[in-house]
Amino acid sequence: KSAQEQVVVYYGDKHRIVSDIIVKQATTTLAVKANHQSKHSIVKTSDISNQTISYLKSWISQQLKIDIEQLQANDSFEKYGIDSILVTKLTQSLEKIFGVLPKTLFFEYLTIKELATYFTVYHVEKLDTLFLENKQDDRVLKSTPIQEKKHIIFDDKTKENRTEKSNITSLSKDIAIIGLSGRYPKASNINTFWENLKSGKDCITEIPKDRWNADAYFDPEKRKKGTSNSKWGGFIKDVDKFDHSLFNITPREAKSMDPQERIFLENIWETIEDAGYTKSSLRKGTDGNIGVYVGVMYEEYPLYSLEERQKGNHTVLMGNPSSIANRVSYYFDFNGPSMAIDTMCSSSLTAIHLACDSIKSGSCEMALAGGVNLSIHPNKYIMLSEKGFISSQGKCASFGEGGDGYIPGEGVGSVLLKSLEQAIKDNDQIYGVIKGTEINHGGRTNGFTVPNPKLQASVIKKALSKVDIPANAISYIEAHGTGTSLGDPIEIAGLQRALQRDKNNSCAIGSVKSNIGHAEAAAGISGVTKVLLQMKHKQLVPSIHSKSLNTNIDFNNSGFRVQQHLEFWKKPIVKEGNDFKEYDRIAGVSSFGAGGSNAHLIVEEYDNSPKAPVDFIPG
Repeated sequence: KSAQEQVVVYYGDKHRIVSDIIVKQATTTLAVKANHQSKHSIVKTSDISNQTISYLKSWISQQLKIDIEQLQANDSFEKYGIDSILVTKLTQSLEKIFGVLPKTLFFEYLTIKELATYFTVYHVEKLDTLFLENKQDDRVLKSTPIQEKKHIIFDDKTKENRTEKSNITSLSKDIAIIGLSGRYPKASNINTFWENLKSGKDCITEIPKDRWNADAYFDPEKRKKGTSNSKWGGFIKDVDKFDHSLFNITPREAKSMDPQERIFLENIWETIEDAGYTKSSLRKGTDGNIGVYVGVMYEEYPLYSLEERQKGNHTVLMGNPSSIANRVSYYFDFNGPSMAIDTMCSSSLTAIHLACDSIKSGSCEMALAGGVNLSIHPNKYIMLSEKGFISSQGKCASFGEGGDGYIPGEGVGSVLLKSLEQAIKDNDQIYGVIKGTEINHGGRTNGFTVPNPKLQASVIKKALSKVDIPANAISYIEAHGTGTSLGDPIEIAGLQRALQRDKNNSCAIGSVKSNIGHAEAAAGISGVTKVLLQMKHKQLVPSIHSKSLNTNIDFNNSGFRVQQHLEFWKKPIVKEGNDFKEYDRIAGVSSFGAGGSNAHLIVEEYDNSPKAPVDFIPG
């Protein structure tokens, strides 16, 4: 009865050491007394798994009214009609049996077999009780101690870990951000943008009258066809204004251009100027070998030409996303790669990733990357309302309680990129250093727009594997943070898997969406801009609308804390062996597109001053 062992449970890369556990409670055994025998035997892990799988099959069969013979352990739950709405009810039902469970349970474990593995690791005592009630006389306990450690490894994580380790040897070259510009709701430049962030300003307004008559489409009822249950958003001023003569474009041609193309062209000019270059000096220094990458997802401008034709006015309006990048390359006479990227809401961060890769591979010497997003037609709001994506509350409550969707926000922003080595030689200003980037896809989940926390974790870990930085050195995460009741918990679950933060050494987290709304294709660049400004001013700004935190997230044990007020951004001090090391301010930026396209970027402040040794941790 007193047999003991040490069980090491491998949960992906997470090591949980459970010591001095009696065999009855060990995760590798499930045993009970039987037949009053003096001899004992060990029940193998496979026996526990099989019993748990059978139990879950029976439970799901009852819940979904499906013949148990139709249920297969390796089939995706999506096959049985389990969607993002039904999982909430199923989780609540399981909680009546097992107690409090992660609200992301059915998003992390997509099959009966995966779900069974979770319960055998984390709820073995309850399983013991359940099986004891059913088969008290069928199993025997063996008192022989187990000498060697037992490893429980998730099959899906094993493959994931092999992939990540293969990237460790291919360390990336650092990329310097030497130019930055942007326009966001209630901010015509990044200086005003910073003041808004610092003061915790809510930049959401009702839809301006010069866009469309919001009242003509508004109906508080969600998913009602032809209407929108929201009339709020984040909007940029003067998107219909354009200095066509500066770019040698005729008024007639300018009118036919998508406003997104016009304001991105202006923004690129400002970014180059911010870096201290002119059109001619930039091209001269690189012989024009500069790439242009822009994230964009909505092309609604041509819808107005259809409306005009119905009125009898022959109008042709352009809506080609490729023109947004190509117009920049054409005007500035750049001959590097030039492309528009649409991965939905991860578009601009994916654009930065591709731009960095292009510089590293030698495809271009420098690159301009960013994104643009405008709401210029009611079609977007009607679509988002019918799909149930848009918030009826007129705000993005990132990690806050009661979020029922997101509010669209406009934005345009870009960065000028160069290898860090060359930027130092050229004496460029440096906003920050991109240490690592990665993109992936979530694969098949319980629905096309349902995120996958495992692959969100994977994209972060792969980005981290490319740099010589411990996870504990990351002191801030600019999250995707759409402010939905299930989307935010899923993101936290992915971050927990990736960074393994200790609850006593929590990492600050926030989202710019709480200020300006979800900038969609420009979401990534808006987050990067926020991080760079925080590094410049050495301050962390509040993530507003988070006073009441999402109750589906256990922040006390998550290893993350929502940044709720303005404070000095301290440099992290990390214990490495018996020593302590101070790191510069390092942040991760996440951006996830509906449909599964994920992107993550790790950026570090640029500080080339000598580092003093750290002998103690300040109080």
